[in-house]
Amino acid sequence: MVGFEYLGFLEGDGFTRYFVRRTGSAVEQETSLEKDKSRAKEYEWRARARSTGNLKSTVYCRNFSIELGQPASFETSDKHPCAVEYLLAALAGDLTTGFATECARSSLKVDDIEMTISGKLNNILAHLGLEDGDPSFSSIEMKCFVSSFEEEANLHQAWDRTIRRSPLAATLKKAVEIKFKLSIV
Repeated sequence: MVGFEYLGFLEGDGFTRYFVRRTGSAVEQETSLEKDKSRAKEYEWRARARSTGNLKSTVYCRNFSIELGQPASFETSDKHPCAVEYLLAALAGDLTTGFATECARSSLKVDDIEMTISGKLNNILAHLGLEDGDPSFSSIEMKCFVSSFEEEANLHQAWDRTIRRSPLAATLKKAVEIKFKLSIV
């Protein structure tokens, strides 16, 4: 973000070291960093979606495309997940990656992180257009399993920071009760 020259990386035992060459004076570096922070605060994520077939839409964002299936399905398998599943997957992915990052930032060694998530709608039939009612989520439950020999209190603190820093968790918590549980294995 501050314009340092990237020199490369070396992989080691469970870690990667990155090398950069600092350039400019401390004042120039601080000014550049403040400009980058300001631009980051103003950044706006964008996506575009279009119907691309029977019971299918494609969402385009940056250099990615995401295919979504029908509004809801009770089948054991479908070609594409529905938007409700994508929302749950996005939240789980955000917190799994965020927790791994927070543990690394806090120098906590973690062997594995896995999460389960489930959500229930107030009225699935309203979502499908079969009756009137509230189609919103009534509840979301998440359980994060972390394999580590670190102190339990330190892992819980990292988990709490992860939830607080998650834009998805912060937004969804305003609309629905989310139960978060951390299990250390």
